Formats: sequence, structure tokens, C-alpha cells
Amino acid sequence: VDEDLATRKTKASENRRKLDELRNATSRLKARKDSLEEIISHRAYTTESVKRLFTAVERGQAQDLKPAGVLADFVEVDTAYEKATEEFLHDELEYVVVSDWSQAEQGIDLMRGDMDGRATFLVHPQQGEESIAKAPLLEPVLGPETGITGRLSSVLRLTNGLTNAPAELLPRLARCFLAEDRAAAQRLALQYPDIYFLLPDGICYHGHAVSGGKKTGSGPLALKRELREITSQLQTSQGEFDRTQSLLRDLEDDIARLTEDMERLRGMQQTQEKDALAIDHEMRKMGEEFSRANSRLSVARLELQRLTQENERSLARRGETEQAVAAKESSRAEQEQALADARAALDEFRQQSVRIGEEHAALRVDLAGFEERRRSEQAARMRVENQVRDVAHRRQELDRETERLGIEKARLLSDNIELDARAAALAEQIAQSEAAVAEKAQAEAGLRASLQTAEDLLRQFRLEVQAAGEKRSLVELELVKRQSELKYLDETCRKELNASLDELAQSEETVLDEDGLAEAEQRYQEVRARIEALGPVNTQAMQEFEEAQQRYDFLNAQRQDLLDSIRDTEKAIHEIDAESRKRFAEAFEIINGHFREMFKTLFGGGVGEMRLNDEANLSESGIDIVASPPGKKLQSVLLLSGGERALTAMALLMAIFRYSPSPFCILDEVDAPLDEANIERLTRLIKDMSHQTQFIVITHAKRTMESAQALYGVTMQEQGVSKLVSVKFQPLPDKVKAMEPELAVV
Repeated sequence: VDEDLATRKTKASENRRKLDELRNATSRLKARKDSLEEIISHRAYTTESVKRLFTAVERGQAQDLKPAGVLADFVEVDTAYEKATEEFLHDELEYVVVSDWSQAEQGIDLMRGDMDGRATFLVHPQQGEESIAKAPLLEPVLGPETGITGRLSSVLRLTNGLTNAPAELLPRLARCFLAEDRAAAQRLALQYPDIYFLLPDGICYHGHAVSGGKKTGSGPLALKRELREITSQLQTSQGEFDRTQSLLRDLEDDIARLTEDMERLRGMQQTQEKDALAIDHEMRKMGEEFSRANSRLSVARLELQRLTQENERSLARRGETEQAVAAKESSRAEQEQALADARAALDEFRQQSVRIGEEHAALRVDLAGFEERRRSEQAARMRVENQVRDVAHRRQELDRETERLGIEKARLLSDNIELDARAAALAEQIAQSEAAVAEKAQAEAGLRASLQTAEDLLRQFRLEVQAAGEKRSLVELELVKRQSELKYLDETCRKELNASLDELAQSEETVLDEDGLAEAEQRYQEVRARIEALGPVNTQAMQEFEEAQQRYDFLNAQRQDLLDSIRDTEKAIHEIDAESRKRFAEAFEIINGHFREMFKTLFGGGVGEMRLNDEANLSESGIDIVASPPGKKLQSVLLLSGGERALTAMALLMAIFRYSPSPFCILDEVDAPLDEANIERLTRLIKDMSHQTQFIVITHAKRTMESAQALYGVTMQEQGVSKLVSVKFQPLPDKVKAMEPELAVV
């Protein structure tokens, strides 16, 4: 059972560790899942225009417009081409899917009327046009020899109602092929300028143009794929967590059952060991009896041999005796006659002996009575002599005590005269001290009022500083944003106009004439020609800006959530501090009142109380305990004796228990430094408190044991064998209680 219990405890420990790991992993997966669901539900990956459109629909600003979502909600792609598809169909994935053309026109009107920006609406093919015209297109031949691995539509699936939609629903999707490498894509792009050739790393070739780069954030497809994977992992982890938790519960139940069996077996083992010891003791006794019986048997056998030999000798002597009998028979008759004469004389002598015996018995009875009276008289005389000696000794002691009391009386009279003089002087000093204390108290009240005013001002200044700091942070954010916009405008001016913002600002202040305008137009044409000669612009710039703006909006929203959480947490902390100070003050006042009462009960008078070091700051204030037993001045607990400190500690403990009772209380030799009078007061208080709390007292004091309801002790009847002994006291009958109330045990 021990091995099985240890094995199950080891398994339970391993399962608890595994359960903690699964709990942490599940928490991380849930947090990531919630974050992804939050991003997807708010469509944080879309442009600001699309966000504002769905926000307006949710708020009811567009009553008839009911978009089904964005195209990203209907698309699933193989993992290998997921990133490439996101970069290639970046704009298409943000198309707003609607049911018919009227919904699309309402969306366009809403975007043009109430909000800024642009949005593209995709009409559902089942409720839109009946067929999509497929324009004739020169398409390359699929196959490894041509460098084309397939179409993009072959690795992309439309779901949620667009399952049967043709690839021509998205023209770029229908005209996109997957190439093996860059060389093949470049060659095919020049050969088929109307077709897009996409590589797995996201680079796209189209005619003489190639687009690509590095995408910083995850797109909607990656986010949704990650959400699906995390959901699956979360379900697996949750299942594993539930199985581990169930296994842990089974192991804990088995451990509890095995522990109970172990305790039961240990009890049985102890009982069997006791029985074995008793049996062993009986066996030893029986062995000793057996040894004694064997010795007696040996003696009996020796005696039997001796008797056998004696019998043989007796038989030999019998023959000789029979011969002598015959000779003696003749003389027997003569002896019988003489014997009859002797018997007659003997009867006479016996009668005389009986009479003499009766007289002797009467004399012995009289002698015994005389001896008993003599002993009683002697004992009475000794008792009287002892009493006389005790009285004489007591008289001498009383004489000495009377003499000592006379001397003590004279000394006390002189001490009373000195104490009266000191009392008069101390009364004058007390009056002076009270006047000084009143002045100090008045000064302290003024200082506390000024301190409270200063603390209020400091709190107000801190709030103003905090508000100013938050305002400064907002201004700094706005400044950084303006500086970034100004820098962007300056770079744009330098790239497109070949002039800085300062130059443009200076040029706007002057009014050009016709020649100046012609010269500026010529200069503009030259700059434009140089810009066109530079080649196509970065088509991904707006996309990168939108991604950065999307990430900025998301981080800004997260920052605001953090600020709100910090504000709510600080508010909760302030409320908890206020409530804790309030409850501490209430508990302190109640326990202090109980402490004063318990102190008087245990000491038979006196004053004991608790004092706060800093009443203005309850959460960090210390507590001093001062005590004044009867006949002593008010002082700290550290200056009291051991017994007084023990009684003070018990008074504080009982005061706390009276405020908040505890089911159990173990007291380990708390009555060791106390005398019998203090022990009696302590036990009386424990009896009164035992109605709410069960007290277990470890003690060697007989007075404490007398007040208990049950006693438990350990004795060693045999060497090396301990035995537990318990004694339970029954309440005395009412008749005995009326006769001897001081012996009643509660």
C-alpha cells in the first residue's frame, strides 16, 4: 500500500505540473485567440474607409445597407501561397461583399455623402448578373517545361456562399498564374503582358513591371488561418487539460482512499502489535511456567526413583519384620492390657487439662482487655502532649509575629508621612504637566490642521501634474504626427517638384507675371519629364502607408485600453485602501475595547490598551501595547514580568477571538510562568470562551488540568513502549454540585 500510495502521489505531482503547464498554454492560446477575434471582428486589417463604413452600418446610419462582409471573409488559401496571395490581392481582399447592385449603389452614396474615402463593392454572383463575360485572353500553356506550376485560383478557395463563384469574379485572380522562379516569370511577363505571374515569395511580374517587398504585418488570410489553428490547438489543449484534470481528480480520490486504508491498516497494525506484545508476554509467562513444570517433573522423577529404591528396601525389611511380628504377637497381649490401664489414666489427665485450659483462656481475655486500655490511654496521653507542644510553639511564633508587626506598623507610619509629602509635590507637578500637555495638545491640533491642509494641496498639485503630464503626452504625440506629416510632404515635394517646402512657401508669396508663368510652366514640364524618365513610382508606398496606419491605429487603441485599465486599477486600489482603512479602524476599536475588558478580567483590575503610532496613516501605522497591572504605573509590555506578559498576551488573543472566533486554539504551556491565582482566572476565562472556540492546552499545571473536559497523556508502562491514555470527565450530579460547587467541571 505504501508503494502504491507513493506511486500515485508521484503521478499526482506530475499531473499537477502538467496541469499547470496546460493551464498556462491554454491561457496563452485563449489570449491570442481573443486578440485575433478582436482584430478580425473590428476588421483592423482593412482601410479606414472600410472601417468607417462598417461602423456606420453597425450604428444604424445606413438603414437599408447590409453588407455580408469583406472578400477576405470568403477566401481560403494554401499555406504555401498565403503570403503571396495577400500581397497580390491586397486591394481585392478589402472589397465589400453585397447582395445586389442596389446595395452597392447605396454604399457608394454613403461613402460620397457622410464619410471620406473610397471603397469597392463586390456584388454576390448568385444575386447579381447571371453570367460573367469572359474576355478572350491569350493564356500560356501550363506545364513544368513552360515554367508555370498552375493558376492562383487552383490554390485559392472561396467559401461562405461564394463556393461556386467563377474565377472571373476577380479579373486579377483569373489572370494570375504561378511561376517557378524569377527568370521564368520575367520571360513569361514579357511574352504575355496582360497576365500576372506570381512567385511563392510574393514577387509579381506584369509586363515590364515587377512588384514586391517585405510585408511587416500579417494580413487577414494569415490572421484567419492562425485563428483556425489556434482554435484547433485550443480545443486539443482544452481536451488534454480536461483529461489531465479528470485523471488528477481520480488520482486524488485514490490517494485519499489509500490514505484512509493506510490509516486503517496502521490502526490495525498498532492493535496487532499490542496484541502481539500481550501474546509475547503471555508466552514468556507460559515458558516460565513450562520451565518450572519441567523442573518439578525432574524432581518428581528423581523422587519416584528414590521411592522405588525405598520400596525395594521396604520389601526386604518386610520379611524381616514378619519374622519379628510373630515374636512380638505374644508380647502384644501383655502390652494391650497395660495399654488399657494407661488409657484410663490418660482420660483422667485429659479432663484435668480441659479445666485448666478454660481457666487459662479466661485469664488471657482479661489480660488482653487490660492491655488494650493501657495502649489507648498511652495514645491519648501522647496526643495531649503533642497538642501542648504545638500550642507552645504557635504561641512563640505569634509573639514574634506581633513584635514584627509592631515594627512594620511604625515603619509604615513613617512611610505614610513621606508619601503624603510626595503626593502633595506630585499633585503640583501633575497640575503643571497637565497645563503643559494642554498647550502641547493645542499646538498639535494646529499642526495637524495645517498638515491636513498641506496634504490636500499636495494631492491637488499631484492631480494637476498628472493631468498636465497626460496633456503633454497628447501634445507630444500630435507634434510627432505633425512632424512626420511635414517630413512626408517635404519628401514628396522634393521627389515630385524638386523643391523643398520652404522654397514653395517663399515662391507662393510672390505673384508671377505672364513670363514668369511661362517659365514656371516650362520648368514644370522639365521636372515632369525628369520624373517620368525616372520610371514608375513605388506602387507599394500607399499600401505600406496603410499598413503603418493600420498598425498605428491598433497600437493607439491598445494604448488607450492600457491607460483605461491603469485608471480603473488605480481607482480600485484607492477604493480598496479606503475600505481596508475603514475596516481596520472598526476592528481596532472593537478589539481594543475587548482587550481592556479581558485585561481587567485576567489581572483583577488595572488598565491595558493598544495605541496607534500614526493615527493619520492607518495602513502603515504600528501598534503599541501598554499595560498597567494593579499597583503599577502605565508602562510598555517589555517592562513587565514573564507572568504579566503572558497574561497580557492572552488578554489580547482572547480579545481577537471575541471579535473573530476561531474554531480551534492550541495553547502551549502558556500557564508555565503563572501562579495558582492567575491560573484560576485564566482557566475561568478559557471556560467562558470555550462556547465558541475549542481550546487544546498543553500544560503541566494541575489547576489547569482540573478545569479541562478531557485529558490526554502518554505513559510508558514498559521500557520503550509508549501508550496513549485519555480521561474524560463527566459533569457532577446536581446534588453534588449543590454541596461542592467549586469542584464542578465544565
